Amino acid sequence: MKLIHCADLHLDSPMESNLPADRARERRSEILSTFQKLIEHADENGADAILIAGDLFDSKRTAKKTEQYVLSLIEDHPDLEFFYLAGNHDSGNRMTDAPNLPQNLHTFSNRWTSYSIGDVYITGSEAPDPESLVLPEDKINILLLHGQKADGNASADDVLPFGRYKNKNIDYMALGHLHKYQEATLDARGVACYSGCLEGRGFDECGQKGYVLLEEKNGRLSHTFVPFSKRALHEIRCSLTNCFSQTDAERRALQAVEGIPSKDLVKLVLEGAVSAELLIDPMRIAHLLSECFYFAKIANKTRQLVHPENYLHDVSLKGEFVRRVMASSLTESEKERVIACGFRALSGEELDV
Repeated sequence: MKLIHCADLHLDSPMESNLPADRARERRSEILSTFQKLIEHADENGADAILIAGDLFDSKRTAKKTEQYVLSLIEDHPDLEFFYLAGNHDSGNRMTDAPNLPQNLHTFSNRWTSYSIGDVYITGSEAPDPESLVLPEDKINILLLHGQKADGNASADDVLPFGRYKNKNIDYMALGHLHKYQEATLDARGVACYSGCLEGRGFDECGQKGYVLLEEKNGRLSHTFVPFSKRALHEIRCSLTNCFSQTDAERRALQAVEGIPSKDLVKLVLEGAVSAELLIDPMRIAHLLSECFYFAKIANKTRQLVHPENYLHDVSLKGEFVRRVMASSLTESEKERVIACGFRALSGEELDV
């Protein structure tokens, strides 16, 4: 038996905070297409079911045509069973309220609900209570949940008390909410696993994305992460320390992104200490990279390196400017920024505000 565990597709996510409007529209369509291809891939490769561990949609403002398309995909693959546990972002979407849901779509409520496929027992709840969870010892038990450990970023509704799920006859805890593949031992019998998202949407979701393939053979369950995204996102750091020209900066930038496929999205973080008199143009580097990748952006985190001693006796407007700034009560980092802005202004350059 083969099962596919996926989560956190966030269909119809806006994404304009990370991408220009045209790219955001295209990525929304691509993420929906990736879900379609996952279903086709599952059907063609003999999978029995797809487990969706929450956040299939991004919000209650999901377009009705998107929800209808998802339902049609499910209905068009009757040999696949779909187990859909709503996540915190799914709250309020209309899909499961539609009349005549496909017979192969199985959903969960605020109570523990269980389904069986052969010897595999699939259980989930949208408001899980570990104390009331009872699972058969002689079955292969998969628990479908959405949430995370308690930390400073988790709201009370998202917290899962993992310790209270130990020794509950769980073989595999199929989790959603975290967008990166992670796994951990739950107890002597079971493991807890986040599949991560199918496609990265922003540069806080870099790296390989995909699903988890579960295989049941001879009463045992194994799991394997399978990369599946159309594109990957990369955040790359590039030092410009001791850089001596704009062309040198461009050369370093291209070296830093060597080997990344042109279909991917890249964020290049420029860092290091650069001479205040060397006017690096990050927009030029961004344009250069945009010709190499589907999308590229630059984050300029360089520091302007100033040697005040070089201006002690400099009889010029620049020298007087440096001496006045260095004699001010500004912090050292503020002095660096003011001098850098001043040098750009004195050179007729636009200021980075």
